[in-house]
Amino acid sequence: MKVGIAVGNFDTFGKHADAADLVETACRAEAFGFDSVWAHDHLFMPAAIRSRYPYNESGVAGFAYRQNIYDPLAVLAAVATRTQRVELGTSVLIVPYRNPLILAKMLATLDQLCRGRLLLGIGVGWMQEEFDELGISDHFSARGRVTDEWMRICIELWTREGPASFDGHYHQFSDLHANPKPARKPHIPIWVGGKGAIAARRVARYGQGYHSISSTPEELTHEFAQVREALEQAGRDPAEITFSMLGPMIHLDEPAAPNTAAVGGSNQQIIDGLAAYAKVGLEHALCFPTTPGISQPTPSQFAEAMQRVAEDVLPALR
Repeated sequence: MKVGIAVGNFDTFGKHADAADLVETACRAEAFGFDSVWAHDHLFMPAAIRSRYPYNESGVAGFAYRQNIYDPLAVLAAVATRTQRVELGTSVLIVPYRNPLILAKMLATLDQLCRGRLLLGIGVGWMQEEFDELGISDHFSARGRVTDEWMRICIELWTREGPASFDGHYHQFSDLHANPKPARKPHIPIWVGGKGAIAARRVARYGQGYHSISSTPEELTHEFAQVREALEQAGRDPAEITFSMLGPMIHLDEPAAPNTAAVGGSNQQIIDGLAAYAKVGLEHALCFPTTPGISQPTPSQFAEAMQRVAEDVLPALR
């Protein structure tokens, strides 16, 4: 199993850090031996969120309007210039928020900067307020179809030799040259985020990975089966797909609550918990190491937690 770390662009460090510390966190993750570093995506937070958060039972998003949210692509561009080995991922980039031509250009540039290390985790979005304030309210109800079309445009621009044209429902263009291309060939890997049959079908259409969020091993078993079935129906080999997840949390020195996407306790208990995920097919985990009593660590405290996981847990997974 590969293990990645979030750089903290969703205010992981609270008032203890700034944007430069996010880049330094990524550099430390690479030095400690992690496989990837990741950034999340939202543009802003309303003072009151009316939309239902789809990835927990309460439906309440754990976001605060006062928190800092650093742009993921800008942060990862800075990380690209300071690292050599780790893969750089988005978990997940909300595709409909950006014009597709601009999106394709930004991502190709980022992949060039990191020399082909970019992993594009994508999502369709869930917060209607962001769509409204961006002036794309009409896209909210059709956000899955918009996402698919935007990805088709990106793939066309990234892979077409010579001028590219596209005649879609939401966007059209003709005879455009889009250079440079991404460094990764044939194009940047697209890891589809989400849960359920719709996400599985999206993976089958154009994904190179499936990126779940906050699932237990038992839940992943069902999700992965859906994805494999969709791939086989589309005539694709499931072996082509990387199975990944945003999670689990790693609770150092304290047990994890049952039936949650978390592992915790002693080093061996954490190793056993991650092994349970690997057993059901999880190949790449974006983990969050936490220390008892520290909800917003300083960068140095977070580095200590990362180092413990790297030294005491990672060797057992490889």
